[in-house]
Amino acid sequence: MKTLIVYYSLENHVKQLCEKLAERSGADLLQLHTVKPYPSTGAAKFLVGGKSALAGETPKLQPYIFNAEKYGAVIFASPVWASTFTPPIRSFVEENRDRLKGKTLGSLLSYKGGGGDKAQAKLREYLTGRKDGKLKAEALICEPNKKDPHTENAQKLDNLARLIKTW
Repeated sequence: MKTLIVYYSLENHVKQLCEKLAERSGADLLQLHTVKPYPSTGAAKFLVGGKSALAGETPKLQPYIFNAEKYGAVIFASPVWASTFTPPIRSFVEENRDRLKGKTLGSLLSYKGGGGDKAQAKLREYLTGRKDGKLKAEALICEPNKKDPHTENAQKLDNLARLIKTW
C-alpha cells in the first residue's frame, strides 16, 4: 500500500526528518503551509504558535493536492508545540476527515524541551477519536542538541521506515 507523509515544519527539522523517512520507506511527501505564516523567531514564535496550538486553532492552509484514493496509509509529522501537535495538522485533518476514513494512520513527532509523550497521546486521540485509540506506527524524536546528539533518532526513523515498507 502506498504511504503519504503529511507534515508541517516551521524550522525545517521536521522537514529533514520526513525527507529521510520518505527516502528510506518510499513514501510520498506533502508539506503543509499556512496562508498566514507563524513567526519563526523570538518570543513571538512561542507565544503565537503555543497559543494557536493550545486553542486548537485550524489556520487556513495554502492550496495542496491530496489524492486520497492513491494512498492506503498516512503518517502525520509535526513539531511539538505546547505539548501538542501543530495547528496546520489539525486543519488538514479537519479538511480531509472523510477522505482519511479507512486509512492506516501513523505519527512522527519532534520535540525539543518536552511534552512529546503528551503530544503523541493528543494526536493519537485526535486521529482515532478515542482516548484509547491506536495508530499503526508512532515515532517520537527528540531534537539533537549540544548536550545530547540523540543518536537513537536514526534507529527510530529506520524502524518506522521498515514498518511502512510492510504495509
